[in-house]
Amino acid sequence: MSSENKVYRFDIANNQVVGVFKFDDGRWKDKTFDDDGNKTYTVDGNDVIRTETKHSGVEITRYVDADGDGLFNRVSEQWQASSDVPATGAIPAITDVIRYDFTDNDDSIAVRGGEDSHGGKGADNFIFREANHLRIGDFDSSEGDLLVFDTGLGLTSAEHLSDFITDTRYEGEDFVVNFGADASITLVGVQPGQIGWDDVSVLS
Repeated sequence: MSSENKVYRFDIANNQVVGVFKFDDGRWKDKTFDDDGNKTYTVDGNDVIRTETKHSGVEITRYVDADGDGLFNRVSEQWQASSDVPATGAIPAITDVIRYDFTDNDDSIAVRGGEDSHGGKGADNFIFREANHLRIGDFDSSEGDLLVFDTGLGLTSAEHLSDFITDTRYEGEDFVVNFGADASITLVGVQPGQIGWDDVSVLS
């Protein structure tokens, strides 16, 4: 597991989650009521499951305390369409579990803000579902890595995606793609000729 994954702590009483905290910027931040009423937490053995209701389904995130020290890492997420929430347009296409940690095999990796995503060895799919400042620490097209846009926002093609790009540049050893001021993708260590539109897939 990447050591850069954010760390969480849950206050649990009578097998119920009563407090949620995230370690960020060097301190614990209380996230208990930072959910607009759309998130629920349940205890599943030694794991915690967060279910977040979105416009046309739910996103299920699993947190694991691997060594029993009371600190949890976010390890996976899964999108599920829900009959309880009416579909109002485009939705994510991938319904399989996608990971935050990695193996030496071919992995599907969730890319989220605030942490570098890593795929390890193998042909990895780095999956984007949010507009944020995002970083991938080991993208390698020669291993078959792929950037997969499954945002559920109605993107239809790589050409459509390119309409939202406002700037591309190299910052030292890194390739940076900007989508306005509030969203970007940084590919760490990727140099000219090591990335192209053949390395991009747009699903939704």
